[in-house]
Amino acid sequence: MNYKTKSLIYFSCFVAASVSYYLIEQHDEFQNQLNSQNYVETHFEDADEYTDDSEKNLEEKLK
Repeated sequence: MNYKTKSLIYFSCFVAASVSYYLIEQHDEFQNQLNSQNYVETHFEDADEYTDDSEKNLEEKLK
């Protein structure tokens, strides 16, 4: 085996190991986020009670 072939094999192994390490770390981080106790709280309104003030605010801003 010549020097270039051996270097290419070593480099390919390094790239494969780097990609594997990155994917495993991303998977672990994603699992930690799913298992965390942080939740988003939202406030929902019924459609009957909803009033759209965006047009009024836009008109006031344009004046």
